[in-house]
Amino acid sequence: MVKIIWTNRAFGQLERAVNYIKEERGSSYAAIVLDKVVKSTSLLGEHPQLGTIEKLLKHKKSEYRFLLAFAYKIIYRVEKDRVVISRIFHTSQNPNKLKGV
Repeated sequence: MVKIIWTNRAFGQLERAVNYIKEERGSSYAAIVLDKVVKSTSLLGEHPQLGTIEKLLKHKKSEYRFLLAFAYKIIYRVEKDRVVISRIFHTSQNPNKLKGV
């Protein structure tokens, strides 16, 4: 089992997304989205290669992968003994924004 690390950026993006959902759709739906993201990322501890390779980030030194949780891409990279969650990205955004991960 590998360790799962969240970057400050990814954690902040998740926090902002959950707060936005609370305001727009209510606390119950925000809790459902948060739970889905947390459960999805916890799977990576046992199955770090589970996600799909993110083609928009092929120019990076590391290989980035993603999982989907509703309309959110959970962008991560696999290192030797850990998975690093680097970004939470809503799929309605311009995909070119992802290139700056």
